[in-house]
Amino acid sequence: MLDIYNDKYSYIIILNCLEEIIFCNKNFLNRLNYSSGEILNSNIKKIIISEKNIINQLDKENKTFHFLSKNNELIKVNFNISVEEFNNNECIFLIGKEIINEKSDNLFLEKSIYELLYKNCSKTVRENYLTEIKEISFNINKILTDVGQKMLNYTQADGISIFLYDNKKEGLKPILKLKNSSMYLENIDFIPLKKYELDSQKYKDYFNNIYLKNTAPNFSMIDYNDNNEVKYIGSYTIELNEELFGLVGLSFKNNTRPKINNNEYMKYNCNRIAMLIKNIILSNQVYIENKKRKYTERELENYLAVSVDLVAIVGKDGYFKKISPNWKNVLGWSEEELLSMPIVNIVHIEELESFKGRKKHEEIDQQITRHNIRFKHKDGHYVHLEWNSMYTKEEEIYITTSRDITKTIEIENEKKLLEKAMDAEIAKNEFFSNISHEFRTPINIILGTMQVVNKKIEKNNLEMDSLKKYGKYIKQNSYRLLRLANNLIDISKMDIGAYELRCSNQNIVNIIEEITLSVADYTKNNKINLIFDTSDEEIITYCDADKIERIMLNLLSNAIKYTPQNGFITVDITRDESNIRVSVKDSGMGIPQNKIDNIFDRFSQVDEFFNRKYEGSGIGLSLVKNLVEMHGGYIKVNSEINKGSEFIFAIPIKLGKEKECNNCEIDRKYKHVERCDIEFSDIYN
Repeated sequence: MLDIYNDKYSYIIILNCLEEIIFCNKNFLNRLNYSSGEILNSNIKKIIISEKNIINQLDKENKTFHFLSKNNELIKVNFNISVEEFNNNECIFLIGKEIINEKSDNLFLEKSIYELLYKNCSKTVRENYLTEIKEISFNINKILTDVGQKMLNYTQADGISIFLYDNKKEGLKPILKLKNSSMYLENIDFIPLKKYELDSQKYKDYFNNIYLKNTAPNFSMIDYNDNNEVKYIGSYTIELNEELFGLVGLSFKNNTRPKINNNEYMKYNCNRIAMLIKNIILSNQVYIENKKRKYTERELENYLAVSVDLVAIVGKDGYFKKISPNWKNVLGWSEEELLSMPIVNIVHIEELESFKGRKKHEEIDQQITRHNIRFKHKDGHYVHLEWNSMYTKEEEIYITTSRDITKTIEIENEKKLLEKAMDAEIAKNEFFSNISHEFRTPINIILGTMQVVNKKIEKNNLEMDSLKKYGKYIKQNSYRLLRLANNLIDISKMDIGAYELRCSNQNIVNIIEEITLSVADYTKNNKINLIFDTSDEEIITYCDADKIERIMLNLLSNAIKYTPQNGFITVDITRDESNIRVSVKDSGMGIPQNKIDNIFDRFSQVDEFFNRKYEGSGIGLSLVKNLVEMHGGYIKVNSEINKGSEFIFAIPIKLGKEKECNNCEIDRKYKHVERCDIEFSDIYN
């Protein structure tokens, strides 16, 4: 059956219910210069010029359709439309013949003009729009002039005008006036008109139609110089996809009657003008954007060339893919060397694991991350880089920028050292000011006491009880001077490395218990509860018993100083596999959070911002920290204002080879009381 269709002279098209072409006979394909593969299964709108659907026109016996051939030739065909069965489905049959009394050269978009517009524009796009916009505009004016002349010839109108809509000024601007229109529109350069007015029903019914001049509203406010020779006016919208670009106006004199088929012709041509304008607008936009892009690219290249930042693209495999020129200036490696080696080869070994871990994290988060990383310079030293990176999942690359911050870090380190030195100098000044007071106070007390004693001796009025009391004052303040002198001597020895421990294998639990019990009188006099607890009765370790006592006495004296009456002090000993852990906890006034980090600094005092209840030089805790660390241990503090403090120190459990026989055990026990008196000499009952 298909062969019969192909033998017929008529044009035959068969459509399915979606208006898709399922068959065309050879005559029709040859006439449109298409192969079957180019249009089969395509919607008929690909080749037909019509705003209406074929299905909506099934009730019409004869219908003329305009087809555009592959060579852009307009072909008119008069079809009979019917619904018949084809391949067991109801289909739309279009059977017709070409209307040959009208020549396609009447169209304004003949092949030469079409090529001038579309082929030149396509070439411009392909060549990155090297033609200037003004040259394109010149071509448009020439094309529209040719278009207008073709329209005049076809419609046999007495005048034609083309208006383009200016969105900024909101109105119509005449750009073409041919024949009588040049006279009628002589004084009109711009017509103010809102788009919503053009879309209103009042004017819309008169678009795309020809009507008597005296029956239509003057929607365009055109005067036509009050010429009574004009009888008919045609107004056609230049629009594409409901976007209005302008109007085309036709005028006919009294003795000229418009052709019946002018409307279809004009609508088709106005649609093509709209396509032309839209194409040029898009071309100009692409041209401008392309110029901007080229400018931006040149600007970026110049920026990268002079930028102090390092820019790079890194692949997921860990290799540089592209780098900016200044990498060589910062790291010394040439571009070829950097591109040929994995980045991890030049990352500092201490930061390698964290660098790899951050890469995995960045791949998941796909966010900009910032890190400071040390990279190896070609000459061997390391450069600190501030590394900013963003992972692009689609391309599997890292876009990175880096900045050399080595000098900044060096300056910051020097600043910290300077600040530390200044703080130390301030602390020293405060210490010497305080130490002078520490020396002067006990000396004044001793001298004052001696003066009182001498006076009483002169008057022969010295009683035994008074003598004991005065002797106690002298002894306590002498201990204060001795304690201060010992601390100063010991801290100086530690500074020059001349301070030594005399270690032996000792039961440290017994040492701490004895020294704790020896201060019971002091806690009792101050109405403080003293608690001692241990998880082990014996822990043998290599230590200096005298220095352990000194550590405990200092911590206990501080606890007594700052614990109120009816408070408590707890000494607790625990152990783990490798360390003995000693806790001295009190219910005292506590330490401010801003002082905890500095509590073990030399010359620092806990009660700087409180009313000082007790005297002190501020070097005791610094000495304690040094003694603990000399044993290979550590010390820390937990504290909260008005809830007390807990000092915890730990030293390793180990046995050592004793250098000599220590006969200090008896001497140490004998001197417990004296040592307590010396350490607690600044606590007055």
